[in-house]
Amino acid sequence: MRAVHTLLDWLFPPRCAGCGALGAPWCAACDGRARRLVEPLCACCGLPLAAGAQCAACKANHYRFDAARSWAVYDGELRQALLSLKRRRNPGLADALAGKLAGLLEEQGWQVDLVATVPLDRARLARRGFNQAALLAESLAAAAGLRFTPGALVQPQAARPQHELSAAQRWRNLQGSFVADRREVLGTRVLLVDDIMTTGATLDAAATALQEAGAHTVHALTVARSLFDGRRADLVR
Repeated sequence: MRAVHTLLDWLFPPRCAGCGALGAPWCAACDGRARRLVEPLCACCGLPLAAGAQCAACKANHYRFDAARSWAVYDGELRQALLSLKRRRNPGLADALAGKLAGLLEEQGWQVDLVATVPLDRARLARRGFNQAALLAESLAAAAGLRFTPGALVQPQAARPQHELSAAQRWRNLQGSFVADRREVLGTRVLLVDDIMTTGATLDAAATALQEAGAHTVHALTVARSLFDGRRADLVR
């Protein structure tokens, strides 16, 4: 399948999902403009912090995952690329962004047994035809030499789309909405993958389900982090 995509890219060169430039699904210029999340970061949720400051997000939410990290800020060309990935299945773009996650995973040094993904409910998956988070997770697993387990986590019932809700509503909306397969995750160290982290409600609900099914640890990676209140822009490069 990858060979087919390579041939198609040669016949029909892709356009960058960030800026539209011809030649690559994610170009070097857009990559250079992405605002990386750098230390100091919250040890748990990865939010940029002033040195020595407490993380207000963790204090308010008590996240169930062991730690979460994101590659860059959800804005500019990266925002456009991730919106594009939600609308259209683009394995080349997923591979490029998953490469950023693979590098981020290596930096963290987390011990991982399998890669899981935040799922879509059946109705949304049927309408869209694919899960963009699963594309990222599968590509990351291949790049990192890890086992991708798409059935580790499911969402049996539909929930309102998170982007339509306030921060408080996001937490109530997803409570109990995910179910993990105990046979897949019991005693394992899980890496949970999604495209964007905003409040952390989605990752928290997914991590809760994985832990209730017996996962030993749950770490999370996302391509982007939404700094929706503009906090600590000076700590982002």
